[in-house]
Amino acid sequence: MAEQVSGLGRHLVDCEIKFRRNRQMRAIYCALRLIFPLILVGTLADFINQAWLQRSGYYYQTLHVAKWVFQLKLCRQYLGLLSAGTLGMAAILVAFAVSFYLVAPATPVIANRLMAGIIAIIVLKTLNVNRATVLNNHPVQWLSNNLGLSGILVGVLVGLLVGNGYRWLINHQDAAQHPLAQSVGGISLWLIVLTGLGFLWLKTQTVGLTAALLALSRWPFQLPQHLGALLGFGLLTGLCQWLGILGPIASVGGQSVQAAQNLTAVLDHSGWQVPHPVTLHTVFDVYAASGGPGMVLALLLAIFLVNHNVRQRQIGWYCLIPTLGNFNAPLLVGLPVLFSPLLLVPFLLAPLVCTTLSWGCLVLHWVPAAAYPLANGTPGILQAYLGTGGSLAALTLSVVELALSTAIYYPFVKWAGIAEEVVAHETTIS
Repeated sequence: MAEQVSGLGRHLVDCEIKFRRNRQMRAIYCALRLIFPLILVGTLADFINQAWLQRSGYYYQTLHVAKWVFQLKLCRQYLGLLSAGTLGMAAILVAFAVSFYLVAPATPVIANRLMAGIIAIIVLKTLNVNRATVLNNHPVQWLSNNLGLSGILVGVLVGLLVGNGYRWLINHQDAAQHPLAQSVGGISLWLIVLTGLGFLWLKTQTVGLTAALLALSRWPFQLPQHLGALLGFGLLTGLCQWLGILGPIASVGGQSVQAAQNLTAVLDHSGWQVPHPVTLHTVFDVYAASGGPGMVLALLLAIFLVNHNVRQRQIGWYCLIPTLGNFNAPLLVGLPVLFSPLLLVPFLLAPLVCTTLSWGCLVLHWVPAAAYPLANGTPGILQAYLGTGGSLAALTLSVVELALSTAIYYPFVKWAGIAEEVVAHETTIS
């Protein structure tokens, strides 16, 4: 490693290696690796459904899909079910896997490992219940929307809580006690205590845990039009994504009204004068989220430029199609970018650079503001071009920002690959 990196790179690689050696992080990374195929399949199904089969999809509109796809409605229903059955279970699967992998080194008994995962699922469900149905003594209903991609962080936290607690119980079991009595006693204790915590949250809070976390990314940024608010929104959005709150970018009030006013101005008047040239959409969505939040398309290009890590390139090829359509979940989970302190730096820095550059170009009137609505699945590199009605200046700015972001990602992707190889080699030896 000393021959490949030096200075800052060596320090960052050493920090990443220490982080990956941590028992808690090993369990999280193993869980992410386990669910990656499911996230990939679900995202591909969602991408095809939204971009190819729905009327608001980019390829549906440009390739006239309705004229040549057989049984279009049936295909939509099937892909919708496939997507919901995989992505909709993301938080549950993560909670189970993290708890399982934390307990696995502490006991050779498969039943104990599986039970730790099962208890994590139960606890996660108690944190995502319809509050009114419980408090009014109605049949309990679950908030299934919080069990998907947006709930990965909560799933990880629940998995860590249950896994570490169950591991502690295993390490403090009385050897003289019958195994069945130990199992029933430990499981009962954990279910009673953790369900009590869930009920306490339910009694004192009016929103689910995932909704409470998502609200933190919205409240400071109402109609962000100045650079500081745009950078703050981009920073907080990136941090939420890195922590596992995936899915659509948190909505900000008033954006749809501004977008409608911009479009009306373009359609009703000659020239390209819009009342709101600087908005979250015209700056952040169009230029700083190519491939998805975090300028993930640049991350994908950096992966292909780094030749030495075979696994990274395989992940890149698997995630190519959804990333081109701005669906970033497979790449964030598969690499993983989630919870990686090394990749957090470019994941936050690249969008901030793009936001600053785009804001400056719009303020100086070097590029027109995007006013036309963009279809789902529009390739990130073409969003500014199509949103401005074919402006070459906007396209050039998109290409320049993608190149800058790729340059930012490149050394960090290289260092992350080195850290992964070191940890994998240590695991193989042990």
